[in-house]
Amino acid sequence: MGEPMESQVPGTDETQSSDPYDRLYASKRQSLHDNIRREVFVDYFGQTSWVSTADYDRFYRWLDLIRDSCVLDVACGSGAPALRLARSVGCAVVGVDRNARAIADALALAREQGLSEQVRFERHDANYPLSFPESTCDAVLCIDALDHLSYQRRIFAEWARVLKSGGRLLFTAHVITGPLSNVEVATRASLGYFRLYPSGGHERLLADVGFELARREDISADQAEIARRYCVARAAHAEALRAAEGSTVFEKESRFRAVVGQLAGEGRLPHIVFLTRKPV
Repeated sequence: MGEPMESQVPGTDETQSSDPYDRLYASKRQSLHDNIRREVFVDYFGQTSWVSTADYDRFYRWLDLIRDSCVLDVACGSGAPALRLARSVGCAVVGVDRNARAIADALALAREQGLSEQVRFERHDANYPLSFPESTCDAVLCIDALDHLSYQRRIFAEWARVLKSGGRLLFTAHVITGPLSNVEVATRASLGYFRLYPSGGHERLLADVGFELARREDISADQAEIARRYCVARAAHAEALRAAEGSTVFEKESRFRAVVGQLAGEGRLPHIVFLTRKPV
């Protein structure tokens, strides 16, 4: 079967050479943004997603990992979630991300925490096949990145290939459940390429490649609250942020978070976590 009906933002192109995430990982702004995230997240540990610390820990428990497990973290960013998982379980983790600056930061953080032997990071664009052999991983994680990847059926098939029998895939995504204006979609997709599916679309793709759905949970209320706290924190630090980002980027970033919160809070673009299993 082909991909379910989807929505893409006109003018977005996954082949663009510029990486919008360079701004996210810019070191000169990192300290300021870390301070803001400490106001946004309870028990902030370095995540740049829309997932709370409590939910990260909860999701890790869903994977039923042991010390001998090997986990692939797709779109790992600057590595904090992968390192948190490795410390909490004692398992091996491989993080991949297409952004060179994020991988450099992740490698430095692993060295700083003494986890370089247990956790490794590699630069890789998740739109393309992985270098791992078949049946290598006990679990695959992809937090708040799947929406930015193209041809998700092919990507699910690749993740199924590297998973062992009985291995688990956990990812978050957004689904269309209500009316969206072109302005809202363009604002929500302002970081770059963005692919949306209607409710049920991900389940059909997963079934196509043989995954069994174990759990599906709506975590939109948490996202709406995180977005609200971002708006409050950015308003409180507006002067410093304008100096660091420039007025145009400041307004764009603030509007982005407001729209995320509105769409999540109204249930028109809910934030969903999926837990699936590769059959034995």
